[in-house]
Amino acid sequence: MPEKTDFLSISSVSQGHLNVWITCQRKFQHLFIDGLNLSATEQQDKRLLGERFHLLMQQRELGLDVTELAESDPKLQKWLLTFLTEPPTTIAGDRLCEHRRTLELNIQDRAQARCYVITAIYDLLILGDRKAQILDWKTHARPLSFATLQANWQTRLYLYILANTSDYLPEQLSMTYWFANTAESVAIAYDSQQHQQTHQELLRILSEMSKVMPDVTPAIVKPHFEQLPLGSDECMRCEFAYRCQRRETMGSEELLANSLEAYPEVVI
Repeated sequence: MPEKTDFLSISSVSQGHLNVWITCQRKFQHLFIDGLNLSATEQQDKRLLGERFHLLMQQRELGLDVTELAESDPKLQKWLLTFLTEPPTTIAGDRLCEHRRTLELNIQDRAQARCYVITAIYDLLILGDRKAQILDWKTHARPLSFATLQANWQTRLYLYILANTSDYLPEQLSMTYWFANTAESVAIAYDSQQHQQTHQELLRILSEMSKVMPDVTPAIVKPHFEQLPLGSDECMRCEFAYRCQRRETMGSEELLANSLEAYPEVVI
């Protein structure tokens, strides 16, 4: 007989959920509750090409022949050649590609509780004797800044989960982003202070989610997800701006100009 649980539901949360939540809760609703996707075709094509590059890198790491896959698109060929000639600096150790790790966090809100399973999928994880390094491949048109990457929930969550699911100290962990279009690397160190800050902010966000997310049984009253204030810059580059009555109209060319520069690659 299954063990009885007091939790209302078990929810899976990734860095994609967290990044959208802190950007706009109404956008979170559109994407993850209502299941809407209004991304332009060109943006979807770029995302699919990024996924194929990740597959190429995985197969290469496994020792498979990636010649045919690389030759299927000129950009894949270019990115692979760039990696072979200008790879990121890595530590020595056991190499795990497309490696998934999960961690459960229990959030208590008044008389109710919810178990969240937070998930990270590492493009490449290297486990050394005294250090561990996370590597992530990016196909953005231009590299993102150190400050942007350090604040992003992908960085924070991936390092946080690794610290909580291994014997490494936070100070022994780092994350390196490698940008395929420019061969530039951005290395981010970690420490106990960052780890504690991430823990507290993660609990705060999950608590906020618990207050508005529907339970296992259908909600009688539809939860209310806050919108950004009128005139917010984020709304100007959001595919849901018209739906949220933040723009009267938005043509496909204008949407592409806004969204592709801001979000050339979205991981969920």
